[in-house]
Amino acid sequence: MADPAPSPSPCLDFFSLDFDALAALRTEGLQPPNPRVRPLDNLNKCRRILPSDVPESLINAPVREPRSQESIAAQQRAKARTSLILEKAAERARQARVLDTIVDKLRQGPLGLLVRCYEERARIQVWTRHTHGIRGTMVGFVRAVDKHFNMVMHDVDEQYSVLRRVPRLVNKRGRVKVLQHEEETSENAILRKAEDENDSQRKEQSPDGIDALTDKIKELKLFPKLEYRRRHLKQVFLRGDSVVMVRKLV
Repeated sequence: MADPAPSPSPCLDFFSLDFDALAALRTEGLQPPNPRVRPLDNLNKCRRILPSDVPESLINAPVREPRSQESIAAQQRAKARTSLILEKAAERARQARVLDTIVDKLRQGPLGLLVRCYEERARIQVWTRHTHGIRGTMVGFVRAVDKHFNMVMHDVDEQYSVLRRVPRLVNKRGRVKVLQHEEETSENAILRKAEDENDSQRKEQSPDGIDALTDKIKELKLFPKLEYRRRHLKQVFLRGDSVVMVRKLV
């Protein structure tokens, strides 16, 4: 006759009042009565399995007062705001960088040089133009580019020319001939000539007289002059219709 199975210790009996949970965890091979039951992760969930004679039982919990409409509306607004924030975050995660997407489409074709300069962070030199010809050159890094050669460049050193109007003192057209005609038609040409000689001597001695004579025979006119300038730009947008030639700098 087989020996009866030894009765478990009261501290290891799950239904005993002397059950010791720490000793049960340390005992190897000890299985709970229903191994498929999921463990409860907090004490509040254990209140529902307590008997009714225990004050901490969920049955003995006080009945909560019904919530107000304002509280319910505030909770709904908070949930809607949270869902909107999560949707925006998911949309940003789905969206790729716009500039990188544009560059990916231009890897083939004549714009491949600019694409490689963008990927390698290489400096380029761009010749620009205006309505009268070559304007100057720009040296910098490509930040973005499209199929129309529109570019965003940064850390740019530019050398360019500007056409300005510069005033100059020139002879008045026909003014000298008019003065000579007035002298010839004078009633007393000899006396006028003598007076002119005296006046010329005085004017040679007086700077004011020289200025007065200069004002009579000269005038100011504006003439075009090409000036060359330099400047540094942190970032600039360059239109494709102003690009003449592009070169990669080593």
